[in-house]
Order: sequence, then structure tokens, then C-alpha cells
Amino acid sequence: MAGLLRETNNTPLLVKTDDTFEFRLREILDSHSNPLVFWLNEFMPTNSGKDRRFTVRVIEKVGLMHTGPSSEALSIGLNKETTKNIFRKLGVPTAESYVVYSGDYSSIYQNGHWDSYVIIKPLLQGNSRGMDEFSVIRADDLESITERVERIHHEFDEPALVERYIGGENATEFTVPIFISHDGRIAELSITEIDLFQIPIAQGKFRFLTHDIKDEKYYLKIPAELPPEIIEKIYSDVGRIIKEIGCKDMTRVDIRGDSTGLYYIEVNLNPGKNRFSYLAITAYSLGLNYQEIIAFIPYQAILKYGLKPTKKLEELAKPVMAVFDTIQTTAVNL
Repeated sequence: MAGLLRETNNTPLLVKTDDTFEFRLREILDSHSNPLVFWLNEFMPTNSGKDRRFTVRVIEKVGLMHTGPSSEALSIGLNKETTKNIFRKLGVPTAESYVVYSGDYSSIYQNGHWDSYVIIKPLLQGNSRGMDEFSVIRADDLESITERVERIHHEFDEPALVERYIGGENATEFTVPIFISHDGRIAELSITEIDLFQIPIAQGKFRFLTHDIKDEKYYLKIPAELPPEIIEKIYSDVGRIIKEIGCKDMTRVDIRGDSTGLYYIEVNLNPGKNRFSYLAITAYSLGLNYQEIIAFIPYQAILKYGLKPTKKLEELAKPVMAVFDTIQTTAVNL
């Protein structure tokens, strides 16, 4: 990424997110004109893994311009239950759920009447961390649910989300990647299906993505085969979600389905930016290349702050901008 920015006549400065991060940002602010931070990792690293701070929150504290969403929006997207409350507020279907905090397991027994199965996840982790073949448990097996919740508390030092498992023989999963322009338009990339029947048999009858297989992409179907009216409804819902949360640059919304319908699960405000991320792979199907996709991020941020991008950066981002004119776009007035 640094090389790409250099080639577009920008001056990249690599800054480690360590104990000197805030100091270095202040130095850069004092010595450079209109610096903009292109951040990648949500959290500042800590020795213990506890008391983690958002990288973008430190950037905001210093007063620097930056790519991506605000710390406020990011905090919504990383908290699965807060995200689901946004879905509920908007009237968007989402699976029933509850949060279990360390030292208080009363919610497990209060919700023990659920039928079928639940899936248990760390509340604040992304990329399917903390998910494995033991994450799905019968809803009435309160002892096993408690044991799994305790494990998450111990391993991640954060609350656990217990969610009704959306599965069964007709289970489906989709992800909806979106580009977002500085002026509030969104470009709706193809809805991508995660073909659950391609998930390794080790997952047993409960088919979902774990952290171990998340980076494999052989199970993707682009575009997903859905009726036009369902596609239209999904894009409409996603547009409202993006506006409500305050997503920037690019985002991805995850959906699960069963015989009763589709349910919104999560919003990824900082989707992966490597060459084989879901969003990148979907964008390739439009004829875009990796450099163009990445260039779009600082290009939009520069425009968002009313600055003028370099000519080379503008040229590199032009194919992505053309997507806004050639496929369905929606203004969300961010």
C-alpha cells in the first residue's frame, strides 16, 4: 500500500501502532501539511490483550484526518449486539440474541426456553475468532452453554453473545459488499453467497465459517442466485443500515437464511483489504484490479475533507468511481 501511495505522488509515512503512536502522530501533524492517516487495524496492540483502544480513536484525539469510519461508528459495528439493535430499530430481521457478562449468567437461564440451537460468539471479535465446531449448542443445554460462555470470557476477556442459530437443511449465507463515496452514494456490488455445502465436513451438520477456514474462498458464488425482488430488498435494507451506522469508504453486511427467511447478522465497517478479501474478490468480477480498489480508499477520504487528490491517485481510482455510474447506486446522505 505504501508503494501504491508513493507511485501516486503521495508521501507515505509508516507508523507503528505501539506506545509511541500518539507521539509520532503529533510529530507528523506539526511537520506536514494536511496529513491523512490510512489506518488498517481496529485495535491498538496491548501486552495483555485487555483495555484495547481503537486505533482511529487515537487518530481522532490527535485531530488528524483519516480514512474509514469514525470511532463511534466502529464501536457499533464491532459490538454484535449493538449492531443487532440497529437492525431491530430499522425493522430489519435479525436472529434473537442475548449477551452474557462475566460473573452474571442469569440471562442464560432467563432465555433457556428457546427451541432448537444457539451459536455462541465473542461479542466484540471479528473474522470469526472464537468460532469452532463446538460453538453451536442445543438451546436447552444450559450447562454446556454456560461452559462455552465461560471459555469466551476467559479467552477473550469480553462478554459472549448467545444467538439463535440460523441453520437447518435450507441454510444459506450471504455477504453484501458496498463501496461508499464521499458524497453519500453507495455502489452495490454483487451479493456473494457462501456456499455452505462446500464447508468441510468437519463442521458436521452445523455449517458456518470458523476462523480456521475463513480465508479459504473456494466456497464463494458470485453473484448469488436470488430472485430480483429479494436482491432489491437486501440492497434497500443495507442502504438504511449504512446510513444509520455511518459507514465510510467500503463495508460488508452479512446475512444468514433458513426456511423462515433471511436474517441480518453483522456489519463489517473495516472489511479486509488484502488481495483475497471478500470485497476485493467481488470487485474483481467487475473488472477492477487490486490497486484501483485500494486507491479508492484514500481518494474518498481526501475528497471527504475537501482536499484535492493528486492527479495520479484520481486516475487510479477512476475505474472504481465509474462503478457508481454503471451499476445501481443509492444516495444515503451520510
